[in-house]
Amino acid sequence: MAGDWIKMRNNLWNDPRVSQVCDKTGAGEATVIGGLYWLWATADEHTESGFMPGLSISSIDRKSNVAGLGAALASIGWIDENDNGITIARFGEHNGSSAKRRSADAQRKAGLRSLSASDTDKVGTPCGKITPIPGARVEKRRIEIQPLILDRISVTSKADDEFSAATNKSNCPHQEIIALYHEVLPQCPQVREWTPSRATQLRARWNEDEQRQNLTYWRRFFEYVGTCDFLVGRSGKVPFFADLAWMTKSANFVKIRESKYENRGTR
Repeated sequence: MAGDWIKMRNNLWNDPRVSQVCDKTGAGEATVIGGLYWLWATADEHTESGFMPGLSISSIDRKSNVAGLGAALASIGWIDENDNGITIARFGEHNGSSAKRRSADAQRKAGLRSLSASDTDKVGTPCGKITPIPGARVEKRRIEIQPLILDRISVTSKADDEFSAATNKSNCPHQEIIALYHEVLPQCPQVREWTPSRATQLRARWNEDEQRQNLTYWRRFFEYVGTCDFLVGRSGKVPFFADLAWMTKSANFVKIRESKYENRGTR
């Protein structure tokens, strides 16, 4: 289950199980997939086993804002509920990079502790300290364990835009814009990772003009891109497909708005 998010399968939009969830909840694909992204990202961030204590069917509905989502996921076997919480099915096989980094870090720390104890046992004194060999140079080594720093923000994140809050600018709804991009331009590459640099680009385009600070503007923008044959692989010997990161780069965004890629035809 978590592998569907981590790998961002190209057919997730058309996955019949997603259609089942849509039928059961009455919500559209973009809404359901957004709820799934939140659930998978939360599991990836907070658990290594896929079990999330305290989470319930009703809390999944509340946090994802999709009524009936929890029950629908349970009915198709994607989650299991018990008295203590929710378990993501087969999470151990497909857990994400964040969970794997935490697991690897825990194993590395355990290995360092084991190595330290082993060295002490080999050359021990009544005080438990290593006794240096006479005349040998003793080098003091310090092992620094760096804290885990996530190098990306997941496309599944539903967190508020902290940058905008700190600068009193309008919050950029990254998740909603990504969902619109997938909905309007399914032929273009899907977003697999929403890195800090990509988030900065989109946030900049959002805040450059008040007219861009609504989802209607971005739907019209993506619909316009869909009419430009070059940007969606309908022209050229080698088809080119613009992705969201490419579109939101300042220079490319300006060119699109200046109709540089618009179909010209014959006049």
